[in-house]
Order: sequence, then structure tokens, then C-alpha cells
Amino acid sequence: MDILLKEINSLRCGFIGTPLTDADIDLFQKELSESGFNTLPEIVITFLKHYNGFLLENRCFWGINTNEHYTNDILGENAIAQNPQPNNLLLLGSTETTYIGWFKSTNNYSMIDKNDFMVLHNFNNFQNAVRYILKIDD
Repeated sequence: MDILLKEINSLRCGFIGTPLTDADIDLFQKELSESGFNTLPEIVITFLKHYNGFLLENRCFWGINTNEHYTNDILGENAIAQNPQPNNLLLLGSTETTYIGWFKSTNNYSMIDKNDFMVLHNFNNFQNAVRYILKIDD
């Protein structure tokens, strides 16, 4: 994870969210669970403690909006997307045509078509999924 954080620090992102506290994350995990979604995996929590989401051109990794406005917020965006598998799939970000999501059942990160939710590409870990969105090592 440290290598990924250094790579992100070297980019000029259009927007990087304010890092989160443990209390913010605990409250959000409760909101996710109460809304019928999976809670965040530990690696995503670690990431959000450094970068509470980012927006770079048309690529976005959603964060947690602590002031209850759900634009580019993981919970709000999952509701808008009408996630068909809320008990297994948690959407974490998007590009123009795809979502990036985490499948709890397989602990797998994937690029998913926005129209039909078909998996287009799997990543062997979270860091590679974020690199793909940011076009690091293209």
C-alpha cells in the first residue's frame, strides 16, 4: 500500500478528499450495514484514511461524505447505481462506462460495465484496481 500512496502523491489529481478518522469510518460502516450493503474491506479503510476519494478527469474513486451529502459517496452512489447485488458487491468508484467494485464472496476487485453489471476485468488486489483507474503504469 505504501508504494501506491507514493504513486498517488506524485499525481496531480483534480480532487482528493480529506482523510477520514476512525470515528468517521465506524459511523459509515454502520450506515452501510443498516442500508443492506457490505461493510468496507480493511484495505479500502486504510486507503480512505489517506485519501477519502479522488477525482481525476473522468475517473473517480468514491469516498465517504461525512456531511450527509451523497455525491461521490460510496453509499449514495451504490443506491443511485441500483446495485443488483448489495449483499455481495460494493461499488467503490467509476469511469465513464464502468464501475470498480469489490465482491465480498471472492474478495475480488473488478471493473464492471455500468449498463449490465457484467464483469469486464478482475484485479488480483485493491492496489492494482486503483492503479488501473488512475492509469498508473499504463
